[in-house]
Amino acid sequence: MIGVSTIEPDDLDHANQVAVEWGITGFPNIADDGGVYIGFGVFGNPATAAISAGGSVVVHAGDIDTEGALELLDRARSRDA
Repeated sequence: MIGVSTIEPDDLDHANQVAVEWGITGFPNIADDGGVYIGFGVFGNPATAAISAGGSVVVHAGDIDTEGALELLDRARSRDA
């Protein structure tokens, strides 16, 4: 499972700190100037995309908390079943 959080470059350090605090591993935060957003069909910030090992993509637009991030990862995994 891969999770990707597209973050404005100025917020990258904070986003990495939050992932550690939430105990989420294997979830890289990518500083995005817009190219990643476009690839996932996201047109606003903040947004989070989870990509399963099978390639299923689930996107959440807006703020996300620990529970929401874990649910997003589960939703992506369940699409492979």
